[in-house]
Amino acid sequence: MRKFYAIVCALIVVACSPCPSLGQAHSANSSGTTIEKSFFATDFSVGFIWPPTDGEGKTAVLGGIRLWSDGVTWANINTASGVYDWTNMDTWIGKAQSEGVDVLYTIADTPQWAGSIPKGTPCLASQGLYSCSAPKDVNSDGTGTDADFSNFITALVTRYKGEIAYYELWNEPDCTCYWSGTTAQIVRMGADASSIIHSIDPDATILSPSAHGPTMRTWFDGYVAAGGAANFQIVNFHGRGEGTTNADPEEFLTMYDDVVTEVQKRNLTSMPIWDDEHGIRVGQLTDPDELAGYVARSAILRAGVALQRQYVFTWDGSTPYALQGSESGTAWDVVAGWLIGHTISACVASGTVYSCALDDGQIVWDTAQSCSNGICTTSKYTYPTGYKWQTSLYGTKTELSGKTVPIGYKPILLTTN
Repeated sequence: MRKFYAIVCALIVVACSPCPSLGQAHSANSSGTTIEKSFFATDFSVGFIWPPTDGEGKTAVLGGIRLWSDGVTWANINTASGVYDWTNMDTWIGKAQSEGVDVLYTIADTPQWAGSIPKGTPCLASQGLYSCSAPKDVNSDGTGTDADFSNFITALVTRYKGEIAYYELWNEPDCTCYWSGTTAQIVRMGADASSIIHSIDPDATILSPSAHGPTMRTWFDGYVAAGGAANFQIVNFHGRGEGTTNADPEEFLTMYDDVVTEVQKRNLTSMPIWDDEHGIRVGQLTDPDELAGYVARSAILRAGVALQRQYVFTWDGSTPYALQGSESGTAWDVVAGWLIGHTISACVASGTVYSCALDDGQIVWDTAQSCSNGICTTSKYTYPTGYKWQTSLYGTKTELSGKTVPIGYKPILLTTN
């Protein structure tokens, strides 16, 4: 897991020469990745509250939204052959435009009329028995008309040309719960979608189907080997840790190692890398302070390895996991204030202490600490000379004194002024 830092520094992703060691203050001349507002993006599941706000009632800092589980899938829209219900999509596009955020649309969810129930009915129950099947007019070897899918993509892009900036070619096809067809079928569909999208909207950008870290070397590798790389311009993955390891935000680094290895193997290093779905799973954490710390650390770590985009799932989920109106939302906005317009280098681990060098300071936390019922444990961190202030995840700035500062589960920002 920790090898990622050497990979990032030595190879392509973050220009950090020389890479700062833990405990060194980061000078303003040190190179890194400048974070844009577009880095802070999110998924939605309901969207009834708009604009989205944090725990202090402030409008959330967002550069983009991803539409997937929002009543806008292929099956939701294309209710019968040649029949389209654009109601929900129009609403979402209007919401995005009202806040000046761009839109990523995830293609997935085969309608019943276009698909068939796969053997063993592997499709996710909440999506429907047909949702993970290939269209009936695409043969297992990728031949066939692919007319049903192509007609939908044509109608979608024609209606929202210039309003949808990004298209993801399928949601998590590395799981049979979302895709039970063959690689040849999904590569063919990706090729058709890519051709149609770019013919109608040349400015749109296409993301690869979203695999996970470990399946980059299996499912994604097979997709690329079958010619799929010609279908996309952005390597996209979902950066959740496997199973229970996802409760550790730093597990993302292991996932990212897998992505970097695959990108190098398949010579895709010229493409940006995005993570368009990550976040805590229900039951893995419940304490509000820890959930806020989780959100903050997840964003900071992704910024450190130079992802251009990351989408937290989801802003408006169920309590206590939602960022909407919560401490987690406040943490998101505070971290956005720390990072946007600044450069950051890859975070470095020294035991359980993580330190991330910015052009104007240092972010630090201790993974060995925890929070419960409003009380968070801390350890003493000897901060580099020159730093005079610390800022908490609530945005509270206080003056440093002595040679150490308490650090805990939730990151703090150290600055000189």
